[in-house]
Amino acid sequence: MLKILKLILFISVCFAGFSKKVTYNSPNQVQFEFNVNVLTEADISAINVLVGLPSNERPIIDIIYKQKTSLPFYSSILSPEQINEMPIQKLQGLYVLPLKIFPRINQTEYYQNIIIRITFESTPSNNSEPTKNQNDFLENRILNWKQSKNWIQNKNRSTQKNSTEHNGSWYQFFIEEDGIYSIEKSIINDIDPSIINKDPRSFSIFMSNEMGRARTQSTNQIIPVNLKEISIIIRGEEDGSFDLNDKIIFYGRGPSGFNFNGEDLEWHQNTYFTKNSCWLFIPNDDQKRGKRIASYIQPGEGILIDYGVSNIHFESDIINLAASGTEWLSSPIISGNSQAIIANLPSPVSGASFSFQTRLRGHSASISSSAFHSITLHLGSLNNEAIGASLNWSGNSSRTIVTNSNSLELQDGINFFYLKNVSTDNNSKPYIDFSEIKYARNLKINDPFHFISPVRDQNIRFSFSGEPDENFYLWDITDLENSKEITIDSNGFCNVNSSSNQMSYFVSFNILEINKITEISLKEDHSFIKLRNQNLTADYVIIGPEEYRNLTTDLLELRRPAVYASLENIYEEFSAGNNDPISLRTFIQWTQEEWPSPQPNCFLFLGDGGYDYRNISGQSSIIVPTIQVQAYRPYATDDLLSTIYGNLPEVATGRFPAKNQEDVINFVKKIIDIEKNPNFGIWRQKVTLVADDAARPEPNHGSIATGKSHTLNSENLASLIPSQFYTEKIYMLDYPEVGDPSVYGVVKPQATEALIESINRGTAIISYIGHGSPTQLAQEELLALDRGDLNRIDNKGTLPLWIVGTCSFGHFDDPLTESFAEALIKDPMNSASAVISTTRPISVVGNERYTYDLFQNIFINNQVSDSKIGFILQSIKDGSDESQYFHLFGDPGLKIPMPKELITNLSVSEDTLETLNIGFFMGSQSLIPHNGVGFINLYDAEKQISREYEILSETYSLSYKMSGSTLFRGKFSVDDESFNGQFRIPKDISYSDDPSKLIVYIYNEETEMVGSVENLYLVGGVDSVDFFGPTIILETLEGRRLENGDHFPKNKPINIRISDPLGINLTNEIGHEILIHDLNENIDLNYTDLFIYDENSITTGTITYSPVEKNIDVIVKAWDNANNPSSKEINIFAQDEIKLKINNAYNFPNPFSNFTDFTFEINQNCRVQIDIFSLGGRRIKSINKQNMPPGYHSIRWDGLDQFNGEIANGVYLYRLKAIGNNSTSTLIERCAIYR
Repeated sequence: MLKILKLILFISVCFAGFSKKVTYNSPNQVQFEFNVNVLTEADISAINVLVGLPSNERPIIDIIYKQKTSLPFYSSILSPEQINEMPIQKLQGLYVLPLKIFPRINQTEYYQNIIIRITFESTPSNNSEPTKNQNDFLENRILNWKQSKNWIQNKNRSTQKNSTEHNGSWYQFFIEEDGIYSIEKSIINDIDPSIINKDPRSFSIFMSNEMGRARTQSTNQIIPVNLKEISIIIRGEEDGSFDLNDKIIFYGRGPSGFNFNGEDLEWHQNTYFTKNSCWLFIPNDDQKRGKRIASYIQPGEGILIDYGVSNIHFESDIINLAASGTEWLSSPIISGNSQAIIANLPSPVSGASFSFQTRLRGHSASISSSAFHSITLHLGSLNNEAIGASLNWSGNSSRTIVTNSNSLELQDGINFFYLKNVSTDNNSKPYIDFSEIKYARNLKINDPFHFISPVRDQNIRFSFSGEPDENFYLWDITDLENSKEITIDSNGFCNVNSSSNQMSYFVSFNILEINKITEISLKEDHSFIKLRNQNLTADYVIIGPEEYRNLTTDLLELRRPAVYASLENIYEEFSAGNNDPISLRTFIQWTQEEWPSPQPNCFLFLGDGGYDYRNISGQSSIIVPTIQVQAYRPYATDDLLSTIYGNLPEVATGRFPAKNQEDVINFVKKIIDIEKNPNFGIWRQKVTLVADDAARPEPNHGSIATGKSHTLNSENLASLIPSQFYTEKIYMLDYPEVGDPSVYGVVKPQATEALIESINRGTAIISYIGHGSPTQLAQEELLALDRGDLNRIDNKGTLPLWIVGTCSFGHFDDPLTESFAEALIKDPMNSASAVISTTRPISVVGNERYTYDLFQNIFINNQVSDSKIGFILQSIKDGSDESQYFHLFGDPGLKIPMPKELITNLSVSEDTLETLNIGFFMGSQSLIPHNGVGFINLYDAEKQISREYEILSETYSLSYKMSGSTLFRGKFSVDDESFNGQFRIPKDISYSDDPSKLIVYIYNEETEMVGSVENLYLVGGVDSVDFFGPTIILETLEGRRLENGDHFPKNKPINIRISDPLGINLTNEIGHEILIHDLNENIDLNYTDLFIYDENSITTGTITYSPVEKNIDVIVKAWDNANNPSSKEINIFAQDEIKLKINNAYNFPNPFSNFTDFTFEINQNCRVQIDIFSLGGRRIKSINKQNMPPGYHSIRWDGLDQFNGEIANGVYLYRLKAIGNNSTSTLIERCAIYR
């Protein structure tokens, strides 16, 4: 029941987005309030919520609409002024009602406030408290969880779906098409000679619950039995011995064929597998008896009929035009051409009518045009008159020709039907899907075929013409489990019943001409209950091929209790051995209904997916199947593998699209390293928001408002990020265009550099909103896979979660092209911890709304959610196609790589701070007792930015906020529950009236915490009397100072130390950056954002500089906080670190009288020895020094010999020898003494 009230009040919009909250609840009622403020189309799209119910009865819903408000733009989309109530379903044991709430009124107005009151008329029964897994899964999804968490329904286990384990031998074989089959003793005896001792009367044959067909995709199904026994005949079993000429005879079905629905035959085209797995069972107990074909009890009389209705189907699956979905087509009919359907139609009844139907898919030879198609049907010859009217249509939709004719005569044997494309449109190129003929066929002895009875509601007396033959049989196969043998008398007659509610289905055959099973395999010690039991317990399940099992041991241990469910076991236990993707859903349903509580709620699909289940193309890479949805725009979704009771997935899923064992090994290592060795650091306090620009491809692809929405919706996301985190914004509108004719005329290389630099420096979340494709972001190629951008990502140890709201970035089911999302997650120990993105093109509104919903569930109650990423993704699942596009590539058990704990009592000594003054911060925490490290960042007030851009010679503008400049970036120690530190305010502040903020991040080896202080106001202070710029020196990472002319190891980073009593300017304001000018390349590199103060210092800090195999020849320029500049030219030389080497060796003074200093540089730890010789080679003196570190050293010699005696004036040789662990370096020079 739905009631709608409207209270109208005009107000203005303050900020974008929507909020929701529970304002009232009682045992039988709950009230929600939604507040909506609009900037973009996404803000007025449907709000999706889940409401928990006490039972499956639909509640009473009252709606109050308030605050009618004008839209800030014209909207071309209409939506109803009400709630859409979706079907009630169970979700993790709770009945839920999905609601879609529409705030839009018309193209110009919307309601800003909506109140929903829900009254429950039923009371809960058979309910229990939620398990931890249920609570984790539902807590942040169900709007009234506090009220409904006690309405969880107890499980009602159904014993009929439990599998019975049979004791005996199982033999597997396959059949490809419907018909009568035989299994002879010899083929079994070849693999199991013990068959000679078995009683054939105990033999049974089993097929899948669907008798070989694919399982329905419909949800809310009872778990079917795995194996169904069918009735069979074993010729010669009467003596209890399986002898040489004995054989098993049965009716079997292939994967594709006609299904009889009681009224007619319907063709089932199996798009998943090409062979039906069947099982012969021979029990250990010979006293058991298998199911046998029963004799048909014939009525006494019936209407005489000498024909049956036969159906012939023609379908050749060759091409999938969309490379997606389940529609496979045959050959095309080009404009002006024709296609022959050659049909062998034995024994047609003369003068009887027949029907012919063909389904075609419209297609255009030109992708830029919508072609007109016109198809005519001819029998016998193209010159014959067309049967019926032509079929005319335009576009890519499908059409079916259906023709019934009683005026044309079918030939006994081969008949030619012609489909002719008479369209005058040269682009017309429709494809044939299938053709089907239904005709009356005479009943003849030894003319076997399938047929249905032509009449109902009266008994039938079938009349077969021809000579009687004891080997000719007729079976009633209406009930496939219980087929019956109908005896044909010596005159060719038999009688059958015909009820009023259904007809019957028959097959006739000659037992000497039936198909023989030629391949069969014995399954040693086979079990159908490895997974299909009630004893397994797990929170986490990996589904993958058996060959990957041993490679996942460490991941299973990490996620324990966890289970590896091999595809081979799933197929055998839940679809009788057929590779049916829906068996994965049946298995997941079994884990929820039959495994002990708590049931698993995270499933990882370990293997690549695809659309070519049967490998028709020869290029299929499917390892773990997904579900292909045949829709107007076909798509792949893993959601339908877990939609058990309705449209909402029952569990969290993720996919790692492994193609081989190496992929699996790398992925497991990545997850283990992320979880066991978390790389805590300030990168986990940063969120990077990336937005496409507004200039293109709009307006050709969308509207002007669409172009603006990418940035505006990123601004909406920014409003959801708690203040204790830093939000970096990379908006493409901020970056200049560069002409490039190869990519739509324009690229933005600086935007690309900014994004890659941000990734490599480390960020916890990367969000992108805008246009994209499977292999790139933005039309301007912000990131492009084929350009090699993935190879430029080097963020090992700082792996972010990517949330990419764009088209097809995760198109994982194309066997020929790897999508960007796949490449990111498969990059070993690099690029991404997980990726959430879409598998198909998505609307701008859907993309931005679902991304907003994701952020709402990541940042809950001003903190980072502690939920698993798989659960967070489930929060946006509403059953719609577009929500099903979003997939998680990675481990659903991972969590957001950000701190969850907050620092309490964080404060700053004063809320108004003056430039060049020192500020003091202090805080307390209880998780890090000692050996902690903290980082502090002070940010200026946000900047309001307005950009202008042109589209078709018209100027547009867009305004948004950018983060304020970094004013201080420091480090401090945490050795107690209380901590404190200092920071300095630079002169380069914005002097804004808006507040700045300070954020803090602390961690140790085990945990991390964050906090922030907002509303800090900065004002100008007293000018400094210091006019000297910072000092700049070079150091090794170990702290050894380097001077010009020194040497350092190749490819080893060094530190540039910058110091000043007033601190260093980090604002990155133009002209005040920390720049490194590379004299070799003649380029300026901005290193401002890489500077960080030493621990507990506000005066000195370092930049880590990483030259690549070259000498350092640079000028470093920096500014202090009073804007005093300083620069220094640095020239040092790179050399191989492996080889011990002595550089810059000399002695001074030389000549000397009293002493001389031997000065030298070494590049490794080593022992140094100096030997002085006369010119004749006599050793005068030896000086030994132990364990000298790399760098410059000086050893003094007083001019005395080994016995402290003075030596004569003259020239001497000295040998400087450096002795390392693996090498030695020697230098010989001269020195002179003169007294």
